[in-house]
Amino acid sequence: MQVSTPHSMAEVERALERTERVLPFRGLLFIFWGVLVSKCLFLQWAIFTYDVPIDGWLFVWTPSFLFGILCMAVYARSALGDFARAPLTNRLTRGLWLACGGAFIVFTLESVLLGGISPFLLPGIFAVLIGVGFFIEGMAEGTRLFQGLGLAWWVGAFALFLRPGVNALALLGALIMLLQVLPATLLYFRHRRTSRALTQALEI
Repeated sequence: MQVSTPHSMAEVERALERTERVLPFRGLLFIFWGVLVSKCLFLQWAIFTYDVPIDGWLFVWTPSFLFGILCMAVYARSALGDFARAPLTNRLTRGLWLACGGAFIVFTLESVLLGGISPFLLPGIFAVLIGVGFFIEGMAEGTRLFQGLGLAWWVGAFALFLRPGVNALALLGALIMLLQVLPATLLYFRHRRTSRALTQALEI
């Protein structure tokens, strides 16, 4: 029977502490950005549907994203070191979602500034990219829940492409709340309970 030395126990505790900070932070990012984007989508839908004389890009999207980036920058400062030392799988999935975010920006700029893509096709494109992110992360981490969410996002994307229009904005917002915010919230609290139990076990 292998006996754990104080040094090895300290390494385990440090690794657990890093994971305990990184995973909840990722979960909070999913929740925070999901709620933020959903709010913008619902407001943009309301502006189009009820002919509200407001520039949505100027008064809804821009302030919301500036606020989100500011909050993320302030909160992320304490977790950046832990992200850099996180396991390879976590770093790969972080790069995956950053790549998806970059694709979101490219498609949005192509639609808004160049007019090459109809804005009402963006919800379907975003749903496809989000599905790719969830499915690949699920494959990398062996998480069937994420793989299932990826498939669900692709089904949602098909529905969004089938009937593009103003209502697609509200539907995408609802999909984000149902297929991103809700699962991320449940996983966040489950992870907190699991981490607390592991910490107590190590202290015994």
